Amino acid sequence: MRNLILMLVVLLFGSTLTIHAQKPAWVNNTPKEQNRTYKFVEVVSYGSNLENARTEGQKKLASNEQLIKQVTVVVDREGEQRVKQTFNNGRLNEVVEKVFDVKTSIRGKEFTLQAGTVDEYAIMENGVCKLHTLYMVAVDSNPVFDNVYLTTKYGFSARALVPGWAQLYKGSTAKGLALLAAEVAAIGGIIFTENERASYALKMRTQHAFAKEYKTKVDNYETARNCCIGAAVAIYVYNLIDAVVAPGAKRVVVKPHNFNFSPVASKEFSGLTLSYKF
Repeated sequence: MRNLILMLVVLLFGSTLTIHAQKPAWVNNTPKEQNRTYKFVEVVSYGSNLENARTEGQKKLASNEQLIKQVTVVVDREGEQRVKQTFNNGRLNEVVEKVFDVKTSIRGKEFTLQAGTVDEYAIMENGVCKLHTLYMVAVDSNPVFDNVYLTTKYGFSARALVPGWAQLYKGSTAKGLALLAAEVAAIGGIIFTENERASYALKMRTQHAFAKEYKTKVDNYETARNCCIGAAVAIYVYNLIDAVVAPGAKRVVVKPHNFNFSPVASKEFSGLTLSYKF
């Protein structure tokens, strides 16, 4: 019983700590594009520091032959960098979208890849910076990059009904396993103490010579059972609250662009066409 209480206390206080270096959910699990004019690409690069790793990442992106083969029209544009800030009523994190052009060539044919940095995750391994970078790369001459947001919020889902499942889904593996183990231990404590209480209650009714001693054991196991029930309820309620409000691993939310502008020209006129996606 004491161990259950200590475990619950550790969970309650440990949940207030935020791991800023937590691996994002998109690492080794690239998001799904909402249209075919671009691709999400994750690149892993190495360098003596973060800037060197970023440079190596762009070089590696430029040498991706499979990606280059998907480019239907060469984007004829000088190298540049643009910054785009996007908000969503303050609910999701601000996103700074860095868009740049990567010039490359394959078998003598030159290409220019228009790419945007969505997010990056860097760790140090034996003095070397290992960088995971998530790019959006155009594979069309008129790319429509979706609205992309980064967030640590997950909201409520059916996973919250099973202790620890929502935490595991959000990337909080240690917390999820601890919640699951604590709930299983509490339920196991309920079953054990109730069985012992019932056993001594039967002995108290059949062995009158030890009735007083058995009565004490019945009361003790009943108290322990009630404490286990309280612990199980407290862990479950904590699990529900934590599943909804606690931040998880940073993830990418992709929202399609509803509006799309494209140039049009003919002998009679020239201008822009507007399309709206319902």
